[in-house]
Amino acid sequence: CISLERSRLPFNDDLAALPLEGLVGGSLNRTLIEHGMVPHHGEQWAEVVGLEAADARLLKRRAGTSFLRSRRLTRDRDERIIEYVVSLLDPAFFALHLEF
Repeated sequence: CISLERSRLPFNDDLAALPLEGLVGGSLNRTLIEHGMVPHHGEQWAEVVGLEAADARLLKRRAGTSFLRSRRLTRDRDERIIEYVVSLLDPAFFALHLEF
């Protein structure tokens, strides 16, 4: 395992059946857009962290192993939160690239 991602979405009636219906085309981004939740802007943070025991078990690594943690908050044009994602990424396979 080289990554673990947890995505949190605001609850709304349109997305209530999502766990049963699944993602549109296997894509969360496509699913959100289909439900009128169009990303416009956001913020992202990245830092190196030691894996906590529970995450280490899921990733089949030792607790404390260094991983890149990325946190991303995406909003629509009206500043409503669309998604908050926390990703744990093996730095041997991932890098961060930003344009500003």
